[in-house]
Amino acid sequence: MLLLLAALLGFAGQPASGSLARAADDLVARAVAGEEGGTVALAVAGTDGGLVEPTQTALSAALSRRGQTVVLLRGIQLADPEAEARALRADLFLRVRVSLLGETLTLTGELIPTRPNFFLQRVPTARPGGSRLVSATAPADGPALAMASTHRPGTGSPSLVALGDIGERVLALAAGAVGDGTPVRLVAVTQTRVLLFDVHCALLASRPLPVAPGDRRVRDPAAVAAIGDLRGGRIGYAVAGRAESEFLSASGDRLERVASIPSGGLAAVVPLAAGGAGPLFGAFLPGRGTLADILSRSPDPQGHPRSGRELFGVAAATRPGRVAYAALGTDFTLRLLGPSLEAVFPDIPAVGVGFALADLDGDGEPEIVASSATPGPSDRVRVLRPGDRSQVIFESPPVEGMIIAGAGADLTGDGIEDAILAAALPSGTTRLWLLTWDAHGTVR
Repeated sequence: MLLLLAALLGFAGQPASGSLARAADDLVARAVAGEEGGTVALAVAGTDGGLVEPTQTALSAALSRRGQTVVLLRGIQLADPEAEARALRADLFLRVRVSLLGETLTLTGELIPTRPNFFLQRVPTARPGGSRLVSATAPADGPALAMASTHRPGTGSPSLVALGDIGERVLALAAGAVGDGTPVRLVAVTQTRVLLFDVHCALLASRPLPVAPGDRRVRDPAAVAAIGDLRGGRIGYAVAGRAESEFLSASGDRLERVASIPSGGLAAVVPLAAGGAGPLFGAFLPGRGTLADILSRSPDPQGHPRSGRELFGVAAATRPGRVAYAALGTDFTLRLLGPSLEAVFPDIPAVGVGFALADLDGDGEPEIVASSATPGPSDRVRVLRPGDRSQVIFESPPVEGMIIAGAGADLTGDGIEDAILAAALPSGTTRLWLLTWDAHGTVR
């Protein structure tokens, strides 16, 4: 790798050599033309994972040669990098995406002014000036092709990172953009309220659950949550035993009610999950903490169970392939479903209630992130690749507590999906875990 980097970058302070370094130098020359020396926050993403880190190095060297001080944004900072650049008081934010199309190396970037501005103190997110779009291409040479081909996403293994704790038990979890062009947010439902977090697990908003006539306590508390185009709001949730559910908006990171959902009976109006193939609606069994086997692509007041099977929960893939949804029965058997709700691949046994679908390796087919079906003082996270014989490709060391909820989204901002999992601890609190295939997907 050192030889490859040397071939790409040349010697520090010397003109760039190698296709990647030449493209980086060309892009930087266009991006910072006319800019005085200052601090540049740099964020690099790309689907060819092996090119991301060398591109960071090449761009950093090119910026340094032009008198700029570089602050590299990585990991969880990439979920909202412009905000991170402002928080770091950088003068400029340079966002770059690297891609290899055939044998052409392409860098596309946007330079955004982020330096503090006296006249915009009351609106800290306002840009002091317009952004500058730049791009550069170069025929990919041997080192660039080698790094792209030998370090594609998924050639390593996932890592599990603790994100933070919530002071109560989480029953349901959802992740995704709560509006067009908005950053990824986390929604957690507890027995008393709905919580909105950023990807750093900082609490942004809290909303108490509504109280309505007909509310009943159930023996096993349960809830569902979804983020997506739900035809009533971007956020939907329901809690077992509650006579009323809600669609919510999170505009300005405030949780506000858009509409109520009468969730009694078997009407398929409760938002169970939402993904790239659309949302799914269903219903809790009356007086129970389990779902009826009712899955509908749109709200259906006349919903009828497809079978006598009871479900613990449903997941939807943000980037579906053959697998678009998954439904977990109370026998801990996971059924994988296609976009039209047809069964695809054999059922998977021994899957715990904390599960999610996420395309962790960027191959276009979601993986199954599965907790253990065996209760105990600790749990494990497994990643299974769907197929005729679903294959376990990762298993974590034991984690404290029991994982009871999960969701998939790109939390690290690298273009590859991650999974977030909620583990109920003996103390009654919840620990959130990030499962990522991004080598830099840790909180730094």
